[in-house]
Amino acid sequence: MVVVPASLYFFSYFHRVAPAVVAQDLMRDFAIPAAALGTLAAIYPYVFAAMALVAGSLADTLGPRWTLTLGGVTMGLGAALFGLAPTFAVAFVGRLLVGLGASVMLIAWLALAAEWFRTDEFGTFSGVTQTIGNAGALVASSPLALVVEAAGWRLTFVSIGALTLLLAVLAAAFVRDTPRAMGLPAVNPELGPRRAEPLREMLRAARDVVTNVRTWPPVLAAGGIYASAIAFQGLWGIPYLTQVYGLPRVSAATVIAMIGVGFGVGSPLVGRLSDRWLGRRRLPMLVSAAIYAVTWLLLALPPEPLIPRAWLMPFFFLLGLGSSGLVLVWSCVREVNDPARVGVAVGFCNMPIFFGFAILQWLTGVILDANWAGEMVGGARAYPFAAYRSAFLVCFGVALAGVVAAALVTETRCRNVWTGC
Repeated sequence: MVVVPASLYFFSYFHRVAPAVVAQDLMRDFAIPAAALGTLAAIYPYVFAAMALVAGSLADTLGPRWTLTLGGVTMGLGAALFGLAPTFAVAFVGRLLVGLGASVMLIAWLALAAEWFRTDEFGTFSGVTQTIGNAGALVASSPLALVVEAAGWRLTFVSIGALTLLLAVLAAAFVRDTPRAMGLPAVNPELGPRRAEPLREMLRAARDVVTNVRTWPPVLAAGGIYASAIAFQGLWGIPYLTQVYGLPRVSAATVIAMIGVGFGVGSPLVGRLSDRWLGRRRLPMLVSAAIYAVTWLLLALPPEPLIPRAWLMPFFFLLGLGSSGLVLVWSCVREVNDPARVGVAVGFCNMPIFFGFAILQWLTGVILDANWAGEMVGGARAYPFAAYRSAFLVCFGVALAGVVAAALVTETRCRNVWTGC
């Protein structure tokens, strides 16, 4: 119930940030500018946004087991197609399939956790999921760069697709939706037995989540953090370090990996701090969002690169650590909505978060192209520091908006406060 979903989520997160390592390879092989690369990377979160409520509904009706299995098959086929793509259009379709399969992984796993773990363990478990996800992000940094250098990006992605298909088979064979399915007593009896429901009931549940004003502040706070973090970690961070600081690709990937390390360390700590030590949701989310925004301030405002090379790794560790407060979004949203609609409530979180993520990846690519000075390196565009600074100013603004939203989060004291109204 943990290892197989964790492995699938590991690869879904891997694909989320992998384009950063192969960004210049893709720009060279398909002869595309930054805006086109941003569009290719953004198809993943666009699919997440479109699938958010669908994925939640699948988790509530089809069940986590088969949702994970179908998602793994789709993600594996998409990764293989991406690696084999002869044209940019085919690579786009492969990336779309990867996003489609990956979009259900976290929601299905959290729906599974809602059955197998107590309510007062959910924040901690949410943090653990992000540590595992960021292990995928770590592997999609310097380890991926080393493999790509040795075997090429195409063979690498085909191999990852094959491994993902194997994990999908394991999900079908071993995952079970509830303790009842294994003859065990229910951990959370209030959830009731899982049942298929008419489409209108699922749409009504989705409407209730969306129209609940207490749903939005944690979602917007997490979106402000996540969109800017992944725009850097998942796409422009490695080109920035190679073009502005002159680092080789593997070294740049190692530096960017510190974002994942910081997030992976901070996520379970924030979850535990919220669940057990503070018994609060708003305060830890607000403090971490503020720390995160300060790191973007240091990246975006100085007219010259401010962070010395020797401080790059601890700086990006701090950026990742500050972003870890977003893991509380699922607990916050779950606790202000119907406890019987975990899949829909958690699934909705992905819609605005990933829509913002997609828009920001595309927008930063457009800003970079608008500030391009005409320089080419190795067949790909090279952007000056001023271009990156312009893009990072937008990221800082988004991160600052996340701080404001975090201050408006409803304090639930780690219990469900939904009243049925």
